[in-house]
Amino acid sequence: MLQLFKKISWILLLAFGQQAAWAFSPGGPIGTLGDKWQVPTIGYGLNGDLLAPKNLGEEYRRNIPVMYYAYDANFLDFFGSNGVVAINQSFTVLNSSLTNVDGYSTALTEFPLNSQAINYSASVYEMMDLKSVTLGMMMEQLGLTDPVRYVWTLHDRALQPNTSCPQGMVYTVVQRNFDISASPLNQIQYSSYINGTLWTYQIAEACTGPNPLALANPIQVDSLADGSTALASTVNPSVSTYQFGGYYLGLTRDDEAGLRYLLTTNNINWETPYSGSLLLSSAGTGGVNYGQPFVLYTSNYTAFAQAALTNDPATLSNLFPGLIITSSTAHFAYLPTTTYVAYYTNLIGAPAGSQTLVVAPVTTWSVVTTYSNTFANVIATTNSGGSVGTVYTVTVGPNTSAPVGSPFVTNTAISFVNQPNVVTGDYYINTNACGTNLIIQTLATIPVYTTNVIYSATNSATNTLGQSALQYVVTTSYTHIYVVEAPICAGSSGGGATTNAPGLYQGIGNIRFVQTSYDSLIGQYYQPITNTYSMHLISNSKLINQTFQRVVTAPDFLMSAADLASGGGSYPIGVSYASRNINLNPANALPNLDGPGTIDPATTFTFDKSGNIYLNVNLGNELTNDLSAMTWGSFDGSTNDPVIYPNGTSIANLANQILVQITPATLPNGTKNVSYTASFVATGGSFIPPFTWTIPTGSLPPGLTLSSAGVITGTPTQTGTFDFTLQLTDINARSVQWNYSLTIQ
Repeated sequence: MLQLFKKISWILLLAFGQQAAWAFSPGGPIGTLGDKWQVPTIGYGLNGDLLAPKNLGEEYRRNIPVMYYAYDANFLDFFGSNGVVAINQSFTVLNSSLTNVDGYSTALTEFPLNSQAINYSASVYEMMDLKSVTLGMMMEQLGLTDPVRYVWTLHDRALQPNTSCPQGMVYTVVQRNFDISASPLNQIQYSSYINGTLWTYQIAEACTGPNPLALANPIQVDSLADGSTALASTVNPSVSTYQFGGYYLGLTRDDEAGLRYLLTTNNINWETPYSGSLLLSSAGTGGVNYGQPFVLYTSNYTAFAQAALTNDPATLSNLFPGLIITSSTAHFAYLPTTTYVAYYTNLIGAPAGSQTLVVAPVTTWSVVTTYSNTFANVIATTNSGGSVGTVYTVTVGPNTSAPVGSPFVTNTAISFVNQPNVVTGDYYINTNACGTNLIIQTLATIPVYTTNVIYSATNSATNTLGQSALQYVVTTSYTHIYVVEAPICAGSSGGGATTNAPGLYQGIGNIRFVQTSYDSLIGQYYQPITNTYSMHLISNSKLINQTFQRVVTAPDFLMSAADLASGGGSYPIGVSYASRNINLNPANALPNLDGPGTIDPATTFTFDKSGNIYLNVNLGNELTNDLSAMTWGSFDGSTNDPVIYPNGTSIANLANQILVQITPATLPNGTKNVSYTASFVATGGSFIPPFTWTIPTGSLPPGLTLSSAGVITGTPTQTGTFDFTLQLTDINARSVQWNYSLTIQ
């Protein structure tokens, strides 16, 4: 009877195997709530697993469309700038693959069935590709688990009465690999295919010993078929299926299919928006609610702009309480400063007793430090095109050509001067986290006069007579007194923060990952980042656009490094390539089910930095010495030598990045079919011009080019976010690199 059962199962297996051509496995908590059958005995929660396969409707996914990643000192000290470039490349792949999951073709033909390749030089040196390992772990962080491992998987294992193991064992096998696409009503959504390759299984039984005791081992039906696997099959670096020298060019079709299923706007789950975000408004439910009116005074923006130009972020924050600085870059230059010295003198040949005014420029040179800042909560009305100043020249003395001793008169001359570098206007610092104040009335517009003296002189020889000269420039700006209403955070009666209520939410449709600087010593960004995003709630059969605000003080994904070689005298001795954590939120799991749920920040990827490990084994009287561990590297299909970690050049480049300052720190967004220009300038360090600028990895948007002088020009022809590495090389062939993103809207 048991043999007959197995034969029938095999026939059904092959029949079901013809239904689909690609598939994926959504992941979630291991052996909790409704999936308590997922135990180590039959292969779940082993060797550092973070996820187990989930059924349809129980998936876990991200619901924050913009997330930030950074590197701490442990990572940078070991991997250097080339390690940063490698991991940035992995996020570039994700950014280009998750821009709009609803916009891809039904069959996802934009993505290959196989994106894996081999670099044989790297294989000889037993190298693991840093970019590919990161991509695999990110599949897990986005909600996918290993489709090969769970294409067929054990649900239950039991021993028949009056029998012994293994002859008397009975197993329940299920599938947790899905092909979610439009299909006939008689086609099941469980799939036996992974990227076009058909898989079966064979049950392995150990009866006793350490877990697992039994597994449904996956087997390719056609041993000659392409056995390349999806990136999601490499989610656990402790048991990684990468081979030495293997690397991924991008996501496979199955990976994209899984991410599309999780993020598509057609996938509606009962879930809670991230608790670290603040619900600002719900368009469609009456819009933004406002509190009681109050009086708001704006301030002179000219004074603020001058202070921001010359003060570091810490000092500036003290000068303007409540100010949020999202980025700040220092610039250093050796510049002239010109002042004017005015005095009276008796010129040669002039009548006796006459005094002539002399105005002499005095130029001094000094090192000047200025700052370029980005603010999150400065609400300003400015005129950045400069201003016109009124120049007053007031003299007290004799009339021109009047005899010596004539009575003094006061003369005032007025002229005008263009001041292109003076920014005028008014501003206020918005301390309300729920949005911008609504102006309902202007009570007063007040002119503000700023006076700067150019020179001043008094005739000391005839001071009793009051001879003098004064020149000054007056700039006029305006501040306002408004009656305003402050927005109240949605769901809050008093205007404060609100707990985000669960509801029926669409998938967010896209995700973007942004690199940012991080201070690992104090565990936060140098300045917080404020991000505003939208989610779509379904209520009473209506789609409601909700706006959330999130202040990010630590990275969502932090790249770190540590010695991960096993210790403590335990056996076997081994090394985990990398470790990671994941934050699963099952608060809204359906009754008796394991989901659905969300995946929340924060996550740390810790890459092994134990270096080369030599395994010494005592075989009788002989002690062997063998290089046992893998080596981190970066490589591709080109003829370039693999980059190995750690390496001196990469670490030296990191030091150069600290010493050499480049502006702009970030590039402004561009617009499709609109001319675009941006220039890079480098200062500081010991680099010697002339400089040459190149892009060794990544690319600019189509239509844009970078000149060797560091100028981006052209007209972009494609929308999207494009990540690239910018390299500066000096006259002595020393180089330093930075990573940039350019968004074309």
